[in-house]
Amino acid sequence: MATKLLTIHGVEPGSPAAKAGVAAGSLLVSVNGRAVQDPLDLRFAETATRVELVWRDGHGAEHRARLEKREDLPLGLEVDPLKMRACNNRCAFCFAHQNGRGMRRALYFKDDDYRFSFLNGNFATLTNLSRTDMDRILEQRLSPLYISVHATDWALRNRILGNPKAPNILEQIAAFAAGRIHMHTQVVLCPGINDGEHLAKSLEDLARFHPFVETVALVPVGLTRYREKLPVLKSPDPEYARSLLKWAEPWRRRFLKELGTRFAFPSDEFYLLARRPFPAGRTYEGYPQLGNGVGGSRKFLDEFRRLARRLPLSVSPLRRFTVVTGTLATPVLQGAIERLNQIGGVRVELIPVVNEFFGGSVTCAGLLTGADIVKTLERRRDRLGEGILIPSVALKEDEDIFLDDLSLQGLGSHLGHPALKLEATARALVSAALGTQDLSQRT
Repeated sequence: MATKLLTIHGVEPGSPAAKAGVAAGSLLVSVNGRAVQDPLDLRFAETATRVELVWRDGHGAEHRARLEKREDLPLGLEVDPLKMRACNNRCAFCFAHQNGRGMRRALYFKDDDYRFSFLNGNFATLTNLSRTDMDRILEQRLSPLYISVHATDWALRNRILGNPKAPNILEQIAAFAAGRIHMHTQVVLCPGINDGEHLAKSLEDLARFHPFVETVALVPVGLTRYREKLPVLKSPDPEYARSLLKWAEPWRRRFLKELGTRFAFPSDEFYLLARRPFPAGRTYEGYPQLGNGVGGSRKFLDEFRRLARRLPLSVSPLRRFTVVTGTLATPVLQGAIERLNQIGGVRVELIPVVNEFFGGSVTCAGLLTGADIVKTLERRRDRLGEGILIPSVALKEDEDIFLDDLSLQGLGSHLGHPALKLEATARALVSAALGTQDLSQRT
């Protein structure tokens, strides 16, 4: 089957492609004699210092140019974006199967794409990889990859994934390690299913491939109230979290001694559930799984502690804000809010929102709906202050809308107060409270 040619939607002015005469609307035929199937291919191909570029203009005429450029200089072509690959699994805890009705269509799409794993740190199971995909990963050195392992026992993993034809993950990892591809992995823990002896086996198996398998995140399963016709699973409770942390610590000490890394990293949610203090920042070893909920709380607390030394005694005029969060993060934010309220002229109120849409066991801010926030805040309209600070993780990455399609602006209009997006950092919180953008010069 012939490869579909990519459309060139834009050409950067002054770029090598522009100087060669490439125009928007052309079709990209090849780079250095090879067809380009997606932007990732293009990124790989254009790293060469000498490039032979072939394109077809809007009239169908084919053109060829030989370009010389710096290795790090892109050709300047904007082509068709990557189209996400669908997942071929039926995981018992997949959120696409646990959504309520009436949400936007994209939320029911199950994605599983190694290309986005490399580009954005998305976790992928790798169950839909072809031999060509494997070869491409090795040739283009798409490293690191982020892999959902869940269990290294082949039969158990396939049962968790709901996919009896899933390949052996250890064989895939071995091939990548042999090709010097680095990997970050995760195990979503389902109590009574892939913990205990199974988790011990998974850690042992994955540690064999260190340093190429760099980390294993231990993450609690997330369950909503929309689980009709799905397997019965248990949510981790505080007792389970305490037991898991106690179980994991000897493994982490052993790995530190044998591998020079703690290797296994329980997510923040386990520490919050167990009501245990977070480990010191240095023990997160550079926070390689920060986007997976591992270490963000410690990073926030440490950053706020540093900023707190430079906070002013007072500000003018009076600044009053409401900070919204999920119930999970309340203990992390509480101390920072109390310290900010010691500043004269600052009044910040922290409002945890119970997730009634997905159910009370879903407690993270990233799964809050606009409707639940409105329901919580509308009873206190007269006490919301100058604005409502909404965690950015509750909004779509490329658009300011919630999971239920309510926009950030719409939420603010409904409540009669501006709604502002707040990044999940201590600096962002302090800057919003003080009305400044930079505390670095404050003494």
